[in-house]
Amino acid sequence: MATLVRRENQLSPWREFDRAFNELTRIMLRDLASWLSTWGDGEYSTRRTWIPATDIFRKGEHLVIRMDIPRVSPESVEVTVDSEGILTIKGERKWEEGEVDALCCERYYGSFERSIQLPEGVNTDHIEATYKDGVLELRIPYREAPKPSQRRIEVKAG
Repeated sequence: MATLVRRENQLSPWREFDRAFNELTRIMLRDLASWLSTWGDGEYSTRRTWIPATDIFRKGEHLVIRMDIPRVSPESVEVTVDSEGILTIKGERKWEEGEVDALCCERYYGSFERSIQLPEGVNTDHIEATYKDGVLELRIPYREAPKPSQRRIEVKAG
């Protein structure tokens, strides 16, 4: 007779460490970009940047990339992929007219750019992109793996 064993759903401390490290890195990069955008009177003084939250995962036979970019016009989003398999997503969230007396502004506005090295085996010729409810979703199919073939070779006596 089979014995039922209760499986505890404990979080790995390493997974929590990775999550905290990723969040800290995101905040530091966001703050660095904000600081650079106000620094000096050169190139960085007029450039505001932000880094949208992004998920990358495999779902069935596709690599899926989801990026949170609410209030970004789909027409202002540019998605490119180069011959090295680097996917780049660029866009801009503009400050809406009439919102000039802000008392608090915690959302980021301005340009963003994110480059992702795609894994081997994806078919970059068939990337599909959709934008719904503030989420950009890219679906990239994996190439079909070559099927191993085997054939028998007749050995003739000599």
